[in-house]
This record gives sequence, C-alpha cells and structure tokens, in this order.
Amino acid sequence: MRTLKFYVEGQNLRKDSKSDFSGIIRGSRGYLQCSFSLSKEWANCKIAASFWRFDQEIDAAPVIGGNCTIPDNVTDYREFEVSLVGVRKGYRITTNRVRIEQEV
Repeated sequence: MRTLKFYVEGQNLRKDSKSDFSGIIRGSRGYLQCSFSLSKEWANCKIAASFWRFDQEIDAAPVIGGNCTIPDNVTDYREFEVSLVGVRKGYRITTNRVRIEQEV
C-alpha cells in the first residue's frame, strides 16, 4: 500500500512536502491511499474525498480516521484531482482540489 499524505488547514488542501508523489504508475488497484492531517474545523465531521477529472467528479470515498483508499477506477487516468467535503449538523466545509499525476 502506498500512502499519499496531505495537510488540510480550514479549506486549504495541500500535498505534504515530505510525501513522495513521484513515480505513481496508473492502473493500480487497491494500492493507493490518501492520508489527511486535518485542522480543527474538520472535527466531528463525516468526511468524503472526491476524485475529479476535467471538472467532473468521477468517484468518492469515505475518509475514516483521516484515511481513504483511492477508488480503482480513478487510477486509470494519467492525472486526477482530489478534494474533501465534511458535514455535520448545520455545517458543511469543502476544500480546493489538488492534482495528482501518474505515469504510464
């Protein structure tokens, strides 16, 4: 399993500079996961990661304990984007999208 690490501060999602995003090969299955270090604004939220391509959401995955597995159909693309949404009673928070590039 390979983990891609991100920081989330409020609505700002960014790659962890200490995490290696190079050499990701497209087409893997059940191998890639995301780990999110979340700020206090995300406390007590149910969180989902959305995966995008060309401004269209192609899949989503629940974030449990700050982690989610990237859905298999997402890894077929040369590049895709990830964003987060969190909800709790009377509250909804979203992030920007971050691009992940994969090699052939």
